[in-house]
Amino acid sequence: MRKMMSKLVKGTVGMAVVATMVSCGKTIPEGNATFDGSNIIVGEVNWGEITDLSSTDAKRVAGKAVADVQFANGGRCTGFLISENVLMTNEHCIGSAADVIGMKVYMKHEKGVSKSAQEEIKCSTFIGNDPALDFALVRCEGTPGLKYGKVELAEVVPAVGAQIYVVHQNCDYYTVRDCDWSKKVSPGKVVQVSDDIYYDADTLGGSSGSPLFAADSNKVIAIHHFGHGGGWTGRGESNSGVPMTKIVPFIKSNFPGVLVDADEPTPTPVPTPVFSDDNQTYATATELEDGVKASGLSVGSATDIDMYKVEMKAGEVLDFKIKFKHSEGDLDFKVYKQYASGKKLVKTVESASDDESVRLRVSSSTAYYIKVYGYKGAQAKYDLEFSKK
Repeated sequence: MRKMMSKLVKGTVGMAVVATMVSCGKTIPEGNATFDGSNIIVGEVNWGEITDLSSTDAKRVAGKAVADVQFANGGRCTGFLISENVLMTNEHCIGSAADVIGMKVYMKHEKGVSKSAQEEIKCSTFIGNDPALDFALVRCEGTPGLKYGKVELAEVVPAVGAQIYVVHQNCDYYTVRDCDWSKKVSPGKVVQVSDDIYYDADTLGGSSGSPLFAADSNKVIAIHHFGHGGGWTGRGESNSGVPMTKIVPFIKSNFPGVLVDADEPTPTPVPTPVFSDDNQTYATATELEDGVKASGLSVGSATDIDMYKVEMKAGEVLDFKIKFKHSEGDLDFKVYKQYASGKKLVKTVESASDDESVRLRVSSSTAYYIKVYGYKGAQAKYDLEFSKK
């Protein structure tokens, strides 16, 4: 089901389709009132029950993260876990926070599994969506991804002819009205790549929000959202999905943290040192941590110096750089090593260039001090970078 009527290839949308979809429990949430029945079957039905696959089959393992998403108004879509606690589906399924009220998510709506054993998870916190990319994100309670798994999103563009498969919740209700939309696997191949990825794997209304997997990697390369050429019998020409090459960067920019799980190490932020004008001695030197970058520093007078301290271990490489405009003033620096008897000069870095840098492999674990100063009393603003390699 899709609300973007401009994409219909043939056929019209009217009350007859709406009546059919409602009678089969295939309506979409309120607020998304424009229907089309163009999720389609291409040729003869070619999908199978996921439970027909071996429990170790890669498709079945990947499909554990796929869910039956049912709405309070009787509509349904498909969704899938992209992290330990975040579910993705289509925006035309979840247009706003109102659509998750009363929503039910079942992880094991599979053939032979009773209703009471379909394992509902609670996903009631609307994170956000994007109509242009037709995806929506909802946060779930707990960490269902630890139990059912999570898909791996791949930012790759498949070649025409590449083998793919869709895992979705559906059945051919055009043929058997009261059929069970248990979890299915639809194999197929890519038939076209443009703004969307087009494929001949079978879907119907209710498959919206399904993951499109690359068969060679079992990673999700798109989210299924539309069918083309569908008529009144659910048959048509092709289906298409929005590629993850578009969705993943959007999520990272607009919903930071969604793709980072609790069990995955969060990058440790580099502490920001406190830069003070009172850092002209060894005792008041500004301590630098690995990976630090700073800008807008300055040697502000003929007698001004900036002293920095770094703790090094034997075998590490001290990598220090300052960047400035030589036309404003020539800056240089000296490197001192802490010995038991005191500090000793080990390197003087001077040149007529805009930048000064040093890469020094240290032979013992101790503190090093770096003194930045103006050549013959020069003054200038500068940026610095420091790392241990």
